[in-house]
Order: sequence, then structure tokens, then C-alpha cells
Amino acid sequence: VSSLCRSYTLDNDVLTEEQRQFYEDNGYLLIKKLVSDEDIERFREEFVRICRREVRPPGAMIMKNESLRSQYGQSEKAVNKVQDFQEDKELFRYCTLPEV
Repeated sequence: VSSLCRSYTLDNDVLTEEQRQFYEDNGYLLIKKLVSDEDIERFREEFVRICRREVRPPGAMIMKNESLRSQYGQSEKAVNKVQDFQEDKELFRYCTLPEV
């Protein structure tokens, strides 16, 4: 194990050295099956509802990739980010999962 400069992670017994280094190098870490398929489906459905403006959490911002508009129109497939969604009870539940 090399002594690499770490600026984003702290020593811990949760992540492997390889996971920590991947996060340091790339800024994200994918851990498959961390959240149940059932929860993922519920979060996906709520995301789609927000994108379609069926629900409107106060303060939420929907960011669209305009280059995808010709391909997907106004569908959720053109949305690349929903931010400030903390007022949406279901979607914010993701942030409070013990696994996360």
C-alpha cells in the first residue's frame, strides 16, 4: 500500500484501499447492490414524477441536457439532474438510508 495524498477520504474500515483510491481519482464510487432493487424502483418512479412535474417539491430544480431534446423531447430521459429535492419526502429518503 502506497502512501498517496488523500484529500477527500479519511482512514476508515468501510472502504478498501482500492475503493478509496478510485474515489480519490474519479470523484465517485459505485457500490453495486448497496440499495435494494425495490427502493431503486421507488426512487426512479419519484424521479420520473418530478421530471413530468406530476409532483413539484418546493425549490427543486430540474436540469435538462438540451442536446437530448431532439431525441427525447420533454421526457425524463433528457433530464440529467434534479437538485434541491430535499422537500420531496420519497426522493430525500434515499439520502437517509443507513446503507448510503
